[in-house]
Parts: sequence; C-alpha cells; structure tokens
Amino acid sequence: MGLGKTLQTICIVASDHYLRAERYKVTNSAEDRPLPSLVICPPTITGHWQQEITNYAPFLKALVYVGNPAERQRLRPQIATQDIVVTSYDICRNDTDIICKHNYNYCVLDEGHIIKNAKAKVTMACKRVQANHRLILSGTPVQNNVLELWSLFDFLMPGFLGTEKFFYDKFAKPIAASRDSKSSSKEQEAGMFVSLDVLTQRCVGIGGIA
Repeated sequence: MGLGKTLQTICIVASDHYLRAERYKVTNSAEDRPLPSLVICPPTITGHWQQEITNYAPFLKALVYVGNPAERQRLRPQIATQDIVVTSYDICRNDTDIICKHNYNYCVLDEGHIIKNAKAKVTMACKRVQANHRLILSGTPVQNNVLELWSLFDFLMPGFLGTEKFFYDKFAKPIAASRDSKSSSKEQEAGMFVSLDVLTQRCVGIGGIA
C-alpha cells in the first residue's frame, strides 16, 4: 500500500493514449484508432479511481460504470467514447457481454489477486476482455498457494506458465509438499529447487510486462 500504483497506472494509460492519438493523426489506421482503457477494481474504490483521474489526468474522459441495472443501461452508450472506463468486478461479471463487446487499449485489474481462482465466474469474465495491454495491480499476488499465481499469469500472458495442470504438477505440488511438516528431505529439496530456481527463471522480467 502507498507505493503509488494507481498514479503510476494513470500515467502509463494517459501517456499511451496520447501517443496513440498522435499516431492516428498520421496513419489514420484502424490499428491506431482511439480506444478506451478499462479499469476493474473493488466497488469501494471506483470513486477513488475517478478522483485520481480527475486530479492527475483531467484531460482524459472518464466514465464510472456502476450503479443499478437501470443506471448502467443509461451509461452503456458512453463506453466506446470514453478514454477510461472504471467498473467493479461484480459488474464485470454481471455485464460481461456488454463490457466485452468493446475493445480496449489497457485492461487494468486493481487488487488483481481477486482472480486467483481460475474457475470463478469473475475470473473468467475478466479474461474475456479484449485489450492490447493487460496490467495487474496487487500488493499480495500470492495469498495462499503458488497455484494462484498461475491464474494471474493466465490473464497477463496466456500460456506463459503452461496449463493449470502442468503448473500444478511441476511447481505448485512440489512446493506445497516441501512445506508439509512431515515432508522428507528429498521433498524439501525438490520444493526448494522449484521455488528458488525453476520458478524464478520462468518469471524473470515480469516487472516489465504491460
């Protein structure tokens, strides 16, 4: 907390929005056409995102897509014309077809560890979003077990860590076994190797992924 993840993200999105607009002036290409960016976050901080955008990037048109079904129905025509659309995980899950019919430049998941369960409906809804770039903001990317990391990477870079079963057998299972108080020295050694060597090599450079 307090490291400025929201502000950094707004800067990234705003900068890319400007560069994309400049390219479009030159190329007039469909690939460079204006696109909104989507921020999905817990419902308690949608207002915070709106406030931060207003404070630090007032030149961007921002829509907070929240409210009851009637209110969201009224806001839907505005989605495609915005620079940033902010919504909650619950609404992304409930209005998946509405949200996912648009293309986005960035899709940002704030408190992205919420999608740690790959089989949850909210996770599957977030992974349906079509975006040029994907970001996850989280201070706790792994809360309970290493398998949660697979779901996050499946959103960021599908296929990068293999299938869920492969990741479980190759990484999560040996690490979990090594932490059991009854584990043998061989199991502990295997878990240590996976956690400190193989997994590190697989995840090298993740800080630069956008």
